[in-house]
Amino acid sequence: MVICKIDQKIIGWKLGKQNKSTTLRPDTINQSIAPKRPLSLPCDIRKAKVNGEAWTIFVGLLDGHPYELFGGLSKYVDIPNKYKTGTIVKNGKVNGVTSYNLVIGEGEDQMTIKDISNVFENATYGTFTRTISLALRHGTPPQYVMEQLSKDKYSDMTSFSKVMARVLKSYVKDGTMSSEKVCPSCKQENTLKYQEGCISCVCGYSKCG
Repeated sequence: MVICKIDQKIIGWKLGKQNKSTTLRPDTINQSIAPKRPLSLPCDIRKAKVNGEAWTIFVGLLDGHPYELFGGLSKYVDIPNKYKTGTIVKNGKVNGVTSYNLVIGEGEDQMTIKDISNVFENATYGTFTRTISLALRHGTPPQYVMEQLSKDKYSDMTSFSKVMARVLKSYVKDGTMSSEKVCPSCKQENTLKYQEGCISCVCGYSKCG
């Protein structure tokens, strides 16, 4: 009898029936260990403007997935717009804290920006990006981090939260389910998915952050 019940749940999930078993989410917190960081990681260089301020974000990638973030106001780091990618190299420790250098360009055009953790001269941003990086490297899907950042509307970090959410949005694959369960337009459940960074429903509803 127990086997039959399990089979029914599996069949229900495959058919898309609305029941608690469809989520396939665990009942308890599963702790995970982050993969060891290589000495160097390729990175994307993202730039964005929020409330008239320009921001620069470095996204370290492991197997194409966001692993770590560094960033702050663009006025503290001068990177020509032609550079869209680079390499983040793990360096020695400074006052007991590991530092990271950004290498961009090749040959005679190559340049190194040292200690990118502190180059933006804002300890709060550094703490913020380390926390987000911790979540990402331990397996938290980018859309969940992005959704939480988008809710940060009343703190002193509002602009930076918007920038980080906007950057992470580009790493959410089309078709990924949103954590929002009910469409505010048609009221259907489990129909909201990400498409080109926006949440959309089969009914035509769409919301961009």
